[in-house]
Amino acid sequence: MEADELTDIAEYYMTGKQDAKANQAIQAAIDMHPDSVDPQIFLARQRMFYGKLDEARSIIDGITEQDDCEVIYLKAELLIKEGNPDKASDFLFEQMSQMQDSLDTYLYDCVSIFMDYDQWELAQDWLEQLKAAYPNHPGMPIMDAEIKMGLDNYENAYTLLKDIIEEEPYNSEAWNLLAETCVALEKYAEAIEASDYAIAINPQDSNALLMKANAYMQDGEMSEAIEHYKKYLVHQPDDLSVQISLGMCLSSEERYKEAISELIKAEKNAIEQNEKNAELCQICQMIAYAQSRLNKFSEAHTYMQKAWEYCDTNGRWRCGLTQGDIYLQAGNTQMAEECFTYALRKSDSKSETLFNIAISYSNAGYNDVAIDLFEDVWSICGTEEGKFVVPYIANCYLNKNDMEKFLAFLKIAPSCDRDATIYLFRNRYPDIAPEDYYAYAYKEVHGHFPETENDDVPF
Repeated sequence: MEADELTDIAEYYMTGKQDAKANQAIQAAIDMHPDSVDPQIFLARQRMFYGKLDEARSIIDGITEQDDCEVIYLKAELLIKEGNPDKASDFLFEQMSQMQDSLDTYLYDCVSIFMDYDQWELAQDWLEQLKAAYPNHPGMPIMDAEIKMGLDNYENAYTLLKDIIEEEPYNSEAWNLLAETCVALEKYAEAIEASDYAIAINPQDSNALLMKANAYMQDGEMSEAIEHYKKYLVHQPDDLSVQISLGMCLSSEERYKEAISELIKAEKNAIEQNEKNAELCQICQMIAYAQSRLNKFSEAHTYMQKAWEYCDTNGRWRCGLTQGDIYLQAGNTQMAEECFTYALRKSDSKSETLFNIAISYSNAGYNDVAIDLFEDVWSICGTEEGKFVVPYIANCYLNKNDMEKFLAFLKIAPSCDRDATIYLFRNRYPDIAPEDYYAYAYKEVHGHFPETENDDVPF
């Protein structure tokens, strides 16, 4: 077999996480074709993937055909992996003079490299060179839109993608990117519609399923999100971020046993992957949280111990928040207060941490404490910036059955934080605009809709 054929086989096994077979195939390629570039490139990329950058550089330096474009690309990627993206760009620019015979391909590939590594500003610089030299390059419009997305310029990306789809209505990649853009712009219905078009073009399009699930999740439609995340995982069973998202959705629906089952799969997956301690810390905290909601406090504390071990020193205050929440759930307010005090002391953002502590007290039914803490957040942030706590204060008064204060805070809640108001009260007032929640709540309390707009507000 030829070297490129054996390398393709190795890449196939590598993609399927069958490292032993991949190594066997690539060793055969090297034995049969010791001077071939393809197997050496594969080996270098494999070492880069596992973070063995010195070994990768040694392999690259040993390749005889240093002017091969794939070797040039690999050198640039290694510089990026080493934390030197600007040097990678300078290096690629230096090689451009010898690529004049295929300059369009070279410029396109350079843009792609920086996109692959989320170096969006450098990708934009190279795209400008591609535009200047080849203004009608067919791959440029999609690249342009994706780079704008990477730079958080979603409004312009949205316009570009709509134009692309008008010209190419069967471009599934454009539909997928439009769905992702619409999620970022909180146009969830349009995101779902765009995903459906992508699925209609290609029923096996797992990315479209993912975008649709993300749209449902962001819109608070958790049951639909769960269904689509599960469908996606049939196609991509090792996607750790989606396993975590599925666990979040199940927990939000109080389907804690299912959440634990899915998160244990995520834990196993994360352990098998390299450099995933941050994810393991999050997963273990989520499992502990779900266990505590099932009143399995011993199991919850076991997973919190794991979380502490996985978490780096700077992030352990977040573990303190989760640990405090679990103690509150168990009714141990003294230990909860100690954990929360630790979290506040170590946190970089006091107001955000205090807000999360208030949420924990509210969820555990300590509404008076929660109200005091929410008001502290309001005071710290200031009257205008801190008013996002108003819907949460309204919810505490509702839980206390203090209906007059609930009405007073609910009345202004949509203008203080509309999304939070919807999140907290959408199930109580389904299919009603949040601006109308107050009127319906008033009717619940007084038996009729409010006749005037002169009701007192809390400030």
